[in-house]
Amino acid sequence: MSWLMQLLRSFCFPHRRKSRQALSRRAAEVITKVLFDMGIDRFLDGSLLVDHALRLRFVSRASNVQDTSVYAAVRAASLVQARALRQAQADAGWAAPPRREQVERIVDELMAKLLSQSAELRALPAGDQPTAERSAAASK
Repeated sequence: MSWLMQLLRSFCFPHRRKSRQALSRRAAEVITKVLFDMGIDRFLDGSLLVDHALRLRFVSRASNVQDTSVYAAVRAASLVQARALRQAQADAGWAAPPRREQVERIVDELMAKLLSQSAELRALPAGDQPTAERSAAASK
């Protein structure tokens, strides 16, 4: 009977497959939140990682991110654009909130590094598929 419930659930609640675009959007949300809540110095001390559920997370002081449940991990300090943001804030003399363009450049660099580490992430579709296309592709 449980297989019948799973079948009905799959028709009523179509599964949303992750995409690189969705992962990029989540990266922008996480980076913006961490920069706002903790600041650039704490951000640079941490790491961004993607686990097997394809969730992007920020982990502060992540020296042991060699976990098997992680597809890819990037130290924030290795991102040139993040270090450039800290330098821009130091030049301004105060911790101004990052502009959207600055976060987008950090996300672009982060995604390139994450994709270079994981074949599973490279296999994700580039963009989000509309619901009609997903259901048509699933029926084939």
